[in-house]
Amino acid sequence: MSIPFTSAFHHMPTPAFIAQIDSGEIVAANESLENLYLNVGAARQTTWQALMNDSESNLASIVHKVQRGEVERLSAKLEVGDRFITAEITLTELDDRHVLGYISHTEHLDFSVAENTLLKFALTESSAGIWMWEVEDDTISCSQSIASLLGSSLESTPHSSQAWRERIHKDDLPKMVRTVEEHINHKQRYYEAEYRIRRANDEFIWVRERGRTYSQGPQGEVLKIIGFIEDISPQKALEEHLRAQATFDELTGLLNRGAALTHFTKQLGLARRQYTPLTMAKIDLDARGLLADMPLEKRNTAIHTTARYIYKKIREADILARVAHDKLLLLLPNTSLKDAQKLINDFLLPREEEQKVLEFSDSSHLNLCVGLATFPEDGETIEELAQSANSAVEKGRTTGVSISIAE
Repeated sequence: MSIPFTSAFHHMPTPAFIAQIDSGEIVAANESLENLYLNVGAARQTTWQALMNDSESNLASIVHKVQRGEVERLSAKLEVGDRFITAEITLTELDDRHVLGYISHTEHLDFSVAENTLLKFALTESSAGIWMWEVEDDTISCSQSIASLLGSSLESTPHSSQAWRERIHKDDLPKMVRTVEEHINHKQRYYEAEYRIRRANDEFIWVRERGRTYSQGPQGEVLKIIGFIEDISPQKALEEHLRAQATFDELTGLLNRGAALTHFTKQLGLARRQYTPLTMAKIDLDARGLLADMPLEKRNTAIHTTARYIYKKIREADILARVAHDKLLLLLPNTSLKDAQKLINDFLLPREEEQKVLEFSDSSHLNLCVGLATFPEDGETIEELAQSANSAVEKGRTTGVSISIAE
């Protein structure tokens, strides 16, 4: 075949190859890949199956997974002469028949260098340190800055998931374990968790951990995860201070009815003085009655998960409160009815990964019903708006629609 940019391909420093998708035959290899084998006097593999050291590996099937976004980077053990090299293979389609693969090595990843390179993949400058977890071998590698965060030497940082979990506060451990297991079981790309971790001096600090799938197996299984943790103790201290200043719902962490009324009244006053639109949404978390027969603990978990999911979808200026066991009120300042409907549709149509999170907690976006009321058409006080929104949501429950507008 004719290879575009032939010279660039052959001289690129990263080992690379071109393979036929259907047959798996490697039809071209660049100098870096050829030299990898020539340097040890070994013959380069000529097929995808031989390269992967797996006679059952199907390149066409893997390319389909790449197209669907299920696989981004494959882990592989490349047989080079008498040794195996741990590597990652990234595939990019060239045309309908051919794929470009390039190979990167992480066997001897130097985190002291990685922390100052693109390997951070936009982890933000506030990150405390990078780690990599090889899931199958249960091996964790930490950067020096994680050692500093934990107040220990690099050699004393956790080198396995069990060692890491032994440092996590016992009250935070179950949720953390569930988050990571869900990430792996559902073959997700990202996860985020907050928990307390014990430093070398036995002091606990709050950290935020963000992980990203780095490489996968042929079936999309997660093989390596890379991410970072940062110290968020100051933010947590501020949250506790604010919690002492206001009243929050214990189950969901949202404002309760009394605290919400103060905020709602203030926003209504601004809308009245500035002649800006304002919309109120009454959200029924159990419009289809799916939670009614659940045990209390599971029902509470479903309510908590759905409420936090909605909270993450709204804007910073919006105000969300829990006003009954399975009811929320959402105030949307400076928002017309049309814009409110767009916002509500956003959380009524969750992305695939968001839907999996909801299902994991026995909750569902299909169980939601939202009633909308606008100021001043449907009420000139908070109480009137709330009543109009409540009437709308009751109408929606009866008619089986997800969004109902006050009449």
